[in-house]
Amino acid sequence: MLSKVISSFSFSVIIAVILGLIFGDIPHGNELATLALFLAMTFSISNISIRIKIREEYKELIYAFLLNYVFLSSIIIAMGFFMKKYFEGFIVMASVPPAILVVPLSGTLKGEKKHSLFSLVFLYILSIFLMPFLILLFLSEKVNNIILIKNILILVILPIFVSRLIYRKIEESKIKIISNAMFFIIIFTMVGKNRNFLFEDSFFLILLASMMAIRTFGTGGIVKIIGKKFGVDEKNIVNYALFSSFKNEGLVMLLASSLFGYYASIPAVVALIFEVIWICCMEAKIV
Repeated sequence: MLSKVISSFSFSVIIAVILGLIFGDIPHGNELATLALFLAMTFSISNISIRIKIREEYKELIYAFLLNYVFLSSIIIAMGFFMKKYFEGFIVMASVPPAILVVPLSGTLKGEKKHSLFSLVFLYILSIFLMPFLILLFLSEKVNNIILIKNILILVILPIFVSRLIYRKIEESKIKIISNAMFFIIIFTMVGKNRNFLFEDSFFLILLASMMAIRTFGTGGIVKIIGKKFGVDEKNIVNYALFSSFKNEGLVMLLASSLFGYYASIPAVVALIFEVIWICCMEAKIV
């Protein structure tokens, strides 16, 4: 029972949010969160093969790209134009790949895990180029290019290489616990940094929460409805719903805060809460 609780991503997020609101900012929070994300990314992909079978999987790779980087990212960018106060945070969110969590979730929800695995690897490789492209396309005047390149190197490229050194050397159950602990640190520090906003700016918080609910439940729900209407295999529908509703919010928090300040990470903090609720609803088959 205890091991299940410790390895639960949803539990880690909920506790991190609560403690972040209670304790607020901590010294060297940004450095600690950066190290935590590097380790989380490294361990999370350490058991994932980066060999992509393009001939066998090309259709699923295209679908994953269209759902995550065209459909979901377009909606996020449109919301950013509507909510200018956090425009930078929305653009960074649109630029990142899906959460690594989609692979284990695909297995848990009885989706096509093999397709989700290859699609995730494909999108992470693409993200090395798409992240700077999208951020510079919309925010070139506000971005420090050196910081952007440094963050992509530390938080995306380096973890991919380091993960190969420990490829399949650590048990999956231990990786879950390590990754959840690292994400706990990231969320705890980011929520703590933004505690004043979460307590004081109630109007924007409600507006932002409404947007993130639509961004997560709306996109995933629409894809599930359309998939069922056109007779798509249930396993594939699960995958498509995941790729159309999840972004790597931990990466968004760190990248946005380092480029534009902590306020830019607020959309990702709120989005992550709704992603956790979405996970719970899908697991309980409420949606």
